[in-house]
Amino acid sequence: MRLLIVPMLLAALCGIARADGEQIYNNNCIICHQPDANGVPGMYPPLADSIGRYVAIPAGRAYLVHVVSFGMTGAISAHGQTYDGVMQPWSLLEDQEVADVLNYVLTTFNAKLLPKNFKPLTAEEVKKGRAAGASMSDVHTERAALLKALAK
Repeated sequence: MRLLIVPMLLAALCGIARADGEQIYNNNCIICHQPDANGVPGMYPPLADSIGRYVAIPAGRAYLVHVVSFGMTGAISAHGQTYDGVMQPWSLLEDQEVADVLNYVLTTFNAKLLPKNFKPLTAEEVKKGRAAGASMSDVHTERAALLKALAK
């Protein structure tokens, strides 16, 4: 038992231990999307009560992976307001970390919008989504198509 504790403590002290979704959000996303995930008016859109319905279709799940992995640029509308900031790519996050932070945002700030059969995103799903590759403008176009599909 003692032999297991020492490497775990060393990993945590050296920053090697993987963070959970909340820690990842607090360390990377909170500055733009804010502690309550309501964003910054005109700059950074809210994540709260916004993205939960996306996971109802495969294109929505893929979009969430793409926006975190590849970033996005271009004006968007959310909750009747226009936002024209830039979402930077978070390519340094590991596949599991992307899944963890997305699942945290979905279950913490979008629980009411999640489909009843919601299944958390997985590292495998993220890996597959990242393999596709995309530019920031591709992700913007993908978002527009997603919103049209969800409106049907």
